[in-house]
Amino acid sequence: MRVLIVEDEGLIARFVARALQAEGYTTSVAPDGEVACRRLREEEWDLAILDLLLPAKSGFDVLRELSQAANQVPVLVLSARRSVEAKVAALDAGATDFLAKPFALDELLARVRALLRRGRSPAESALASEPDLRFTLDGRSRTLCWGDGRTLSLSEREFGLLEYLVRSPNQTVSRERILNAVWEYQFDPRSNVVDVYVGRLRRKLHPAIRIETVRGGGYRLMTG
Repeated sequence: MRVLIVEDEGLIARFVARALQAEGYTTSVAPDGEVACRRLREEEWDLAILDLLLPAKSGFDVLRELSQAANQVPVLVLSARRSVEAKVAALDAGATDFLAKPFALDELLARVRALLRRGRSPAESALASEPDLRFTLDGRSRTLCWGDGRTLSLSEREFGLLEYLVRSPNQTVSRERILNAVWEYQFDPRSNVVDVYVGRLRRKLHPAIRIETVRGGGYRLMTG
């Protein structure tokens, strides 16, 4: 899981980064709001931890830009502004959660875990005819867990693609829909990136889990 820490106070940024890295997260720091907006626009993140009082652009500016771009990355505001008014303003501007400084590390980590779990309930195959071929997808570890106890680690894109197909069983989904759902930004329609990742999944999955190509339509996940 990738977390962008938007914080201009170096000591706090390093403290939060080290704590998250110790929990297995990948972190990076944006020292001001302008850098944060660019990186949130150009890169993929599972969570942003955002200060409100920032150089260049404020945290509120960052929230507004995310909202205008329909960027749904969860945002945990971490701010010295402790008033109810500040919290309400941040949440109304698009923040997902708010934690006032100074904060307890355990509470910060608990809120991070909760935000990363939100909307990522395990996807499960209910179509396999044999119990051992049923599987669940663990979003935190990006792991496919077979019914017989075997596991398969997937890359971020492989996991996102498989999860999207599992949530649309036996339905044809177009390349454009997959790009919007998994990559979250537009590719050239002539790009073969979806086909490449489908090929990778086919090589990794059990033969009973089939990703069919629908001519002129896209792809369809079939099991059983």
